[in-house]
Amino acid sequence: MRHNVRIALLASVFSVCWSGSAAAQDQDAGHPATPATTAETDGAIADIMVTARRRDESLSRTPVAVAAVSGDTLAKANIVSEYDLRQATPGLQVRGGVSSNQLYFSLRGQSQDPFSNSRPGVLPYINEVQIGSLAGASTFYDLASVQVLKGPQGTLFGRSATGGALLYATQKPTDEFGGYVSALYGNYDQYKLEGAINAPLSADQVMLRVAGFYRGRDGFQRNLLTGGSEGDQESYGFRPSLSIKLGPNITNELVADYTHIDSENTEAVISGLMPFTGTDAPFIPAQFLYAGTANPIAALTGQCTLQGFAQFPGGCPPVNPMVASFYNAYFANPAHPAGGISQVLAEQNARGPFRVAQDGANFYRSRNTVVTNTTRFDIADDIAIKNIIGYVNIKSKNATDSDGTPYGLSVTGSEAAPQISDIEQFSAEMQLLGKALEGRLEYVFGGFYSYESTYFDQTSTFFDVVFGGVQQRNATKNANRTYAGYAQGTYHLGESGIALTAGGRYTRETAAKHVKPQDSFRVALGDPAPAGFDYDQSRTFENFSWTLGVQYQADPSLLIYANSRRAYKSGGFNAAVAPIVGSAQVGGDSYDAERVTDAELGTKFNGRIGGRPVRASLALFYNWIANSQRAGFALVNNGPAALTVNVPQARTYGAEVDAQVKPLQWLSLGGSFNYTEAEFTNGNVTLLGRPVLYDRVPNTPKYNGSAFADVTVPLGSSNLAFTLHGDVYYQSESFTSPRSANSAGTRMAPYTLANFRVGVEDETAGWSLTANLKNAFNKVYYTGGLQVGEIYQVNTLIPGDPRTYMLELRYKF
Repeated sequence: MRHNVRIALLASVFSVCWSGSAAAQDQDAGHPATPATTAETDGAIADIMVTARRRDESLSRTPVAVAAVSGDTLAKANIVSEYDLRQATPGLQVRGGVSSNQLYFSLRGQSQDPFSNSRPGVLPYINEVQIGSLAGASTFYDLASVQVLKGPQGTLFGRSATGGALLYATQKPTDEFGGYVSALYGNYDQYKLEGAINAPLSADQVMLRVAGFYRGRDGFQRNLLTGGSEGDQESYGFRPSLSIKLGPNITNELVADYTHIDSENTEAVISGLMPFTGTDAPFIPAQFLYAGTANPIAALTGQCTLQGFAQFPGGCPPVNPMVASFYNAYFANPAHPAGGISQVLAEQNARGPFRVAQDGANFYRSRNTVVTNTTRFDIADDIAIKNIIGYVNIKSKNATDSDGTPYGLSVTGSEAAPQISDIEQFSAEMQLLGKALEGRLEYVFGGFYSYESTYFDQTSTFFDVVFGGVQQRNATKNANRTYAGYAQGTYHLGESGIALTAGGRYTRETAAKHVKPQDSFRVALGDPAPAGFDYDQSRTFENFSWTLGVQYQADPSLLIYANSRRAYKSGGFNAAVAPIVGSAQVGGDSYDAERVTDAELGTKFNGRIGGRPVRASLALFYNWIANSQRAGFALVNNGPAALTVNVPQARTYGAEVDAQVKPLQWLSLGGSFNYTEAEFTNGNVTLLGRPVLYDRVPNTPKYNGSAFADVTVPLGSSNLAFTLHGDVYYQSESFTSPRSANSAGTRMAPYTLANFRVGVEDETAGWSLTANLKNAFNKVYYTGGLQVGEIYQVNTLIPGDPRTYMLELRYKF
């Protein structure tokens, strides 16, 4: 039945597109037209140039599912973060994990679990250089476009990605003097100063562009314990770009991006307590350990649990006097509610996520440097060599109250001992691009190398009710060295409009983990490592990924295509687990590679229907996933641990529809709809000798979509224009946990958000005044959280932004 519905849907879209193409004007059937980069003079919908296949192509002529947002749209909508981007490109999920500043992308069911330490399924790129996922925020100003590539990207791009890729393209210098400045202010003392200047230094031979920003705001949350706010933001950055023409055939583009972030996290709040049965997870009964002293039974429960947890000899009762004294003094502290953690959960649910009572340190400080250098040498009219070099350094310090309560149940980092992450990466890629056989064959050959090292140092404090708490320090250096060679070609079968694509890539990755001397596990185990442990491990993974496709350009307005692709996520080692040799089956720190194979059938239309401009696309997809990398929880060496497991089999299938129409010269309407069905078809995992069932793919709502309307009305005979925009975004429920056994507080309820924008602009004079209203009806919703209930009962969720409004003045010169 499902297959019949999908076939009928596809047939109906094909029928509409064919009827529309028959009404298109000035078209030569079967002859691909030159891709358009701007709107046509008769009011047609502008096409966007994309680089989904490592060459410039029209969005409507690219035979893969791509969502693209222009730099102009990003600026007008005040899209300044990954969370904002989610609503502009439905289908892309952006979630917080340990904190609101540690982000994970998800597409078509492919994501990354917090604490899994695996590579994300969706990878971001700046100017074709792959960067760490936490560096994406440094790029949201002075952009040419953002492209979201959906589905496995295993052949053409620097690193194989099983879910997709985000391509950030910065504005390039031009040979004309100009630039812009903007100033914004809004509620929560939100401010932003931004600008760029473009200066040709030597006609069109040497061109310089320098862009920068400075922005901040107060936090959305009020902390009842401190009286202050949580989530304050402050950041600044600058980006010089230099383009040089070294003769008629060689160009070099150098971009250096630096971002400085000194902010706080929007705190996760306690959202649920996993039921404690005493026979399986959760392993530590926080509900009993933090039972409180509101009544004698609660006090006795908490004191006896503490006594057993601290391994005092004998039973309970009687209660050891030292235990009773410490426990009673702990809950006599006004900051520690005497009603226990059950009372904390009830009160947090009653007051909502923007009034919190949390005790841990809260900050996020990051220094991001990304340098990209691209050299192109045009050997002949149809042959070029392209060299891409990238350097990435992301240094961050972080601390957050990861349990969402006023107790020190689980606190990650502190001012004295913050969580430290230092990522350094160098990459080099060489390509040979060209055409052959009288232009019928388009090809690319390439070689790729990268080396990435991540120094990770995290001190966590657990269970402060146990005589001040227990500290655990994880200090490791993980490294990855990658070599790859690839080739892909598209062959056009004469004038038929049919083209065939084939590509392959061989990748060899070596992953390594070195445990530092200060790591708690190494301190406890001593040197040298005892049998079964290893402080220096490495594994090598060799994979072959591929793509096969066929496309039919029926006429200049209609494209039909079908693809199948395979991609991998390399295996490796979890940094936050004891260095036990082996997989999670024995409590070890290693995990295997994940493999995704897909099939995608789609159509794209950009022409006229009933005389009105229409752009539409449909993609149907089916993914087969093997050895999905997910987080698992167990007691390892008598301590709570997050491991990485490989879930044997999963599948994801669905449909993605995007459409835009201009019924009137001054009115544009459009929307997107995404249906995704994701499930583990074999979720049986052995975790430290015990069977565990994975039966729910997280961070994957079944439905999400958006609709928008744009109005542009000239004001009299002047150059002024009035603009009005409204959009609505909907997302069905999703979960942070991949196991339905851990449901308490891991459900993110469905929600609908509405945004509005109104403005006045004078394109000739170069100025505009715009007012933005986001989350207009102040809906409460959640964007992620921690699913750690299997360790100590508590699950948390991170709230999304409340209603915000702002006014921006922009001037182009």
